[in-house]
Amino acid sequence: MNYQRKRILFYSVLAGLITILLLLVSISLDSSGYQLEGSSPTPALIPHQVDAQIVETPSQAPVEDYTFVLDKPAPSLEITPEPPLQEEPKLPAASTVTMDTYVPVPASPSALAVKGAVQSSTRPTPLPSKISIPVLNYHSVTIDPGNVVVISPAKLEEQLMYLHDHGYTPVSLTTFISLIEGKDVEVAPEKPILLTFDDGYIDNYEQAMPLLSKYSFPATLFISPGMSDQEGYLSWEQIKKLQEAGWDIQPHGMTHPHLPQLSADQQAFEILEARKQIEEKLGTTADVYCYPYGEYNKTTLKLLKDHGFRYAFTIEQGNATNQQSPYLLKRLFINGEEGLKSFIRKLSAHD
Repeated sequence: MNYQRKRILFYSVLAGLITILLLLVSISLDSSGYQLEGSSPTPALIPHQVDAQIVETPSQAPVEDYTFVLDKPAPSLEITPEPPLQEEPKLPAASTVTMDTYVPVPASPSALAVKGAVQSSTRPTPLPSKISIPVLNYHSVTIDPGNVVVISPAKLEEQLMYLHDHGYTPVSLTTFISLIEGKDVEVAPEKPILLTFDDGYIDNYEQAMPLLSKYSFPATLFISPGMSDQEGYLSWEQIKKLQEAGWDIQPHGMTHPHLPQLSADQQAFEILEARKQIEEKLGTTADVYCYPYGEYNKTTLKLLKDHGFRYAFTIEQGNATNQQSPYLLKRLFINGEEGLKSFIRKLSAHD
């Protein structure tokens, strides 16, 4: 058999094998649930069983419509409208309390009678009755004609005698504070008066102290510690003897400065260092201030308040009262050139 015949025979056998193989595949498919559709040479595989329903319409090819059953009902989409926004409450008006007064200003009846508002049956607290005490403002006690801040020893004794004979009772600084605050004192004098001396001149020890001791009168001395032991001013030894004689010693600035001309730090030093030295050297509380030259500004007032001073005296004319700012208490300036009649009129005008 030549080569050409062998080749033909090989391909014939191969074709037969392929035909047999195809027949076997076709039989296998039929037995597994698949069938040939139409005469298309490419078999179309269609699932034998599915869960979806097949819905046919005349206008389109078969479409599979899958219907799912939910275990729980769908949540409601109903929208609940939000409540309307409420108007924010108005803040209360700022307090009317200022550095000029520590007595609250009562609201007027018309301001309280708001239409439709529920009125309180509680009546406002009435203002305290006015307490008025004259505070005399002395300086140097010597002979210096023409100088109004200097009073002669003779005039000073004449004034002290008048106070003694006409029922005035000079009080200590502690008693003055208790009276001005309306506190009970052991024996409340009928006509209390406070005697103050500014600057710390040496003649307060040499001239004033013996005269006040004669009448058993206390006094308050405002000193500038930085000027102690200088010519014309008290030494610490003399200041201690005044304290032993019943004088209260309080600060008047460290160097008797013009406070409004200083920075806040400089003012703080003048005020606090003076208090510190007095308290350390005398073992007393020095929390009542007296403004040098009667000068102050907002910084001064804030410093006194922030550092716990209780009161401060000015040179504004008038009696000290419980309706004044505690840091703006008034005094009566004693003019050394005036006579006794002027002194009496000054007291009477502010009674």
